[in-house]
Amino acid sequence: MIRNETVVFTGKLASMTRKQAQNLVRSLGGQVQYSVSQKTTLLVIGRSNLDLFEPDSRSLKLKHAEELQNRGLELKKIIEDEFIRLAIIQLQSKINR
Repeated sequence: MIRNETVVFTGKLASMTRKQAQNLVRSLGGQVQYSVSQKTTLLVIGRSNLDLFEPDSRSLKLKHAEELQNRGLELKKIIEDEFIRLAIIQLQSKINR
């Protein structure tokens, strides 16, 4: 679920704009951050720009999230498709109430 999560997006989203995704998070009871911090609980990973000249093409947000995970912070990383699946499940549960 996205409710009560503090969400950061990284990479380009294929299904919606970043602003639309952020509004979706807010409408489902989550909070949006623009950079990864110790308050972040969910990192949504979109497509990254592949740089053939860069040995490590992970985004700075992804690198920072992994550093925090290595220090014991409970921070989930999911791809865009999983984010959409979670949003649909939460929206369906709202409708069925």
